Amino acid sequence: MKKELDLMIKSIGINNPGISEEILKAFSICDRALFVKMNPYDDMSQHVAHGQTISQPSTIARMMHLLRLEKRIDVLEVGTNTGYHAALVSYIVYPGRVMTIEIFPDLAKEARKNIKKLSVYLKKNKIKETNNFSKMKIFAGDALNKKTQIWKYKYDRIYFTAGVDSNKINQVKKMALKLLKNNGLILYPTRKIFAYGSLEMWQKKKNQLKLILKEEGYAFVPLLRKEELEKLYEGRKL
Repeated sequence: MKKELDLMIKSIGINNPGISEEILKAFSICDRALFVKMNPYDDMSQHVAHGQTISQPSTIARMMHLLRLEKRIDVLEVGTNTGYHAALVSYIVYPGRVMTIEIFPDLAKEARKNIKKLSVYLKKNKIKETNNFSKMKIFAGDALNKKTQIWKYKYDRIYFTAGVDSNKINQVKKMALKLLKNNGLILYPTRKIFAYGSLEMWQKKKNQLKLILKEEGYAFVPLLRKEELEKLYEGRKL
């Protein structure tokens, strides 16, 4: 397994020239096999429950690089999925805080279990970074609903792991203006043609957002609101 993990990390480095050693170390510490059941070391996206996907490791690394992560900052992730992406970010920013929210309650529950598995794995192998994940908080709910707990805090970084359709862009920007600290960054993928769109990063300055980066060619599952989820599942238990 160590060899397969090393090959995955090598692929991440090849696909992300200039990426920091700290980010690559995060991928070494947070073994993807604890979060993904099938072919965990393939540098490819993987399907999970409800038609959701966990992003390709190289894409996750790119997003981490763009966010300019550093120690002691507070981060909000929208779209917990298996908890893998948030764990990687937690490793980098600790003792900063990572909060993450997932629309599917069963995925949020599974993510909590995965983080516990990671802690057990690190302790068993006497890896000192065990505490780097102690400040993670995983919530279930609609991220754009102001009544959810994530709206009680301010963040240095916000990032989305689900694609934002055009009819939700303004809601996401209002969220950024409300929850970002001054000079904070928000990174999200858009969905334009089919599932494809761009990664956009905006910076908050003097209560305004300025576009500072736009990269084309990304595909993400859609960001869902509570009412969309209820309509999709028609009252069935998730």
